[in-house]
Amino acid sequence: MKTCIRCGRELKDKKSIERKFGPKCYEKYKKELEEIGTPDNQMVIDEVIEGDAV
Repeated sequence: MKTCIRCGRELKDKKSIERKFGPKCYEKYKKELEEIGTPDNQMVIDEVIEGDAV
């Protein structure tokens, strides 16, 4: 059984399982990232998962 790394709920959707976040937790995670920002040379997990790495 796959669970959300944020809240521990069971993940059912394939995309959620790949991200390791449920949809609501993923939206909260993205919002937090926007608030704190990331350094220019740092990748976010979405870039790694989706293969956008340079």
